[in-house]
Amino acid sequence: MDVDKMPAAFYAAPTSYGLGWRHVQVTLLFLALSMAYCFRINMSVCVVEMTNMNSTSGYTTYPWTSDERGLILSSFFWGYIVTQVPAGMLAVRYGAKWFLLFGLAGCSVLSAVTPLLAAWGGWQAVVACRVLQGLVQGFIYPSSHAMLSRWSPPAERGRHTAIVYNGISVGTMVSMAGSGALSASPLGWPSGFYVPGILGLVWAAAWALLAANSPATCARISPKERAYIEAAFGSTSSGEKKLPVPWRSIMTSVPMWALIIVHAGQNFGHWVLLTEMPAYMKDVLGYDIESNGLYSALPYICLTFSSFFIGWFGQVVNDQGWLSRNVSRKVFQSSAHWGSGATMLLLGLLDVDNAAAIALLCVAVAFEAGTLVGYLCNHMDMSPNFGGAMMGVTNCLAAIVAIVAPLLVSRITGDTSKLTKEEVTLRWNIVFLLSAAVYFTGNLIWVIFGSTEVQPWNSPAAPRQPDEPGDEPSAK
Repeated sequence: MDVDKMPAAFYAAPTSYGLGWRHVQVTLLFLALSMAYCFRINMSVCVVEMTNMNSTSGYTTYPWTSDERGLILSSFFWGYIVTQVPAGMLAVRYGAKWFLLFGLAGCSVLSAVTPLLAAWGGWQAVVACRVLQGLVQGFIYPSSHAMLSRWSPPAERGRHTAIVYNGISVGTMVSMAGSGALSASPLGWPSGFYVPGILGLVWAAAWALLAANSPATCARISPKERAYIEAAFGSTSSGEKKLPVPWRSIMTSVPMWALIIVHAGQNFGHWVLLTEMPAYMKDVLGYDIESNGLYSALPYICLTFSSFFIGWFGQVVNDQGWLSRNVSRKVFQSSAHWGSGATMLLLGLLDVDNAAAIALLCVAVAFEAGTLVGYLCNHMDMSPNFGGAMMGVTNCLAAIVAIVAPLLVSRITGDTSKLTKEEVTLRWNIVFLLSAAVYFTGNLIWVIFGSTEVQPWNSPAAPRQPDEPGDEPSAK
C-alpha cells in the first residue's frame, strides 16, 4: 500500500508537524488581507489628488467639499456592515473559500471602474461604488476567521493569526506609498485604482486553484498533516458538521460583548488614522501628494515590522508557558490600545514639529501589533466552531463605529481652507484626544470582562438556547 495515500485515520496523530499545506492557506489569507486593505486605503490617498484643484497633472479633478469627501470615505462601511453577519453564517455553514473569492474578486472589479464612475456620476457615483465594495468585502474578515478556525491548530493560532492579519499593515503600507507614487506619476490618480484591481484578480486565480475550506476537503494535504491538525482541535471542533449557530447564547455572553466593545474601540482609532492621516499630512504638516503618501505609509512600515516581532514573541510566550493564554492575550492587547492611546494623548497635548509628529504617529500605529495576538484571536479562543460567525457580529457592530469616525473627523476639522494653521492643528488635537479616550475605555472593559476560555455553547453536545429557551446564557 502507498503510505502517502493512506487516510488520516491510519496514522497516530503527530504532536508536531513542519511546513505543510496549512501554511499555503495562511500565506494566501495574508495576501487576501493585504489586497483587501489596498482597496480600502487607496481612496484615502487618491481623493487628495482627485480634489486638488491646483493640480497640473492633466487628469480631471473634482471640487468636492470636505463633507462630500467624508461621505466617500465612510460609505465603504455602509455596505460593509450589511454582509458581516450573513457572511459569518455562510462561511461557518458552507465553507469560506468561495465567499472569500467572491469578496476579493468583486472588490477588484469595482476598484478598476472607480475612475470611470467618478467621471460619469461625480461623488454620488463614487459613494455608490464604495458601498458596493463594502458589501462584497464584508465576506473577507468572517471568511478569513472561518478558514483560520479550521486550519490553524490552537498551539499555532497566535503565530498564524499574526501573519494573516499583518496583511492589514502590509496592504496599508503598500497602498499609502503606492497610491501616492502612482498619483504623482504620469499615470495619474486613476492608476491608484487600476493597479490594485489587476493584482486582486491575479490573487483570485491563485486562491481558486490552491485554497480549501478545511484539511478534510483538501486534496493536496498529506494524511500526516491532516491527522496533526484534526488531533490538535480534539473535541472543541466539530470538523465538517453543519451546526446551527447558537445566536442567543452568543449574544447574551458577557465576554462576547466585551469583545464587541474592544473591537469597536480598535475600529475608531484605527480608521481615524487610516482614512484621515493623508488629510492630516496635507493640512497640518503641509506635504504634497507624493510626500504625503510616503509619510502616511511610514507608520504602517513600522507596524509591519512590529507585527512580525509580536507574532514571533507571542508564540514564544505561548510555547514556553510564561503566561496563561488569558493573561497573554490581555497583556498584548493592552500594550496595543493603551500604548497607542498614550501616544495619541501626547499628540493631542504637545506642540510638536513635523518630525516629532510623524515619529509619534509611527509609535502609535506600531503598538497596534498587539491586537494580532490579543482580541483578534479571541473569537477562536472562545469558539473554534463559531469563530467566523462571531467575527461577523463583532466586525459588523464595530464597522458602525468606522462609519462614524471619518464623518466625525470631517465635522470636527471642518473646511480647513478657511482656517489658519493654528486653528486646524487645534481641531486635530481634539481628534487625537478623543481617539485616546476611546482606546483606553474600550480596552479596560475587555480586560475586566473578556475571557479566553472555550465557551459551553461551542460544543455541539451542549444545550442550545435557540432550541431550549430555558437554558441560562453563559457569562463565563
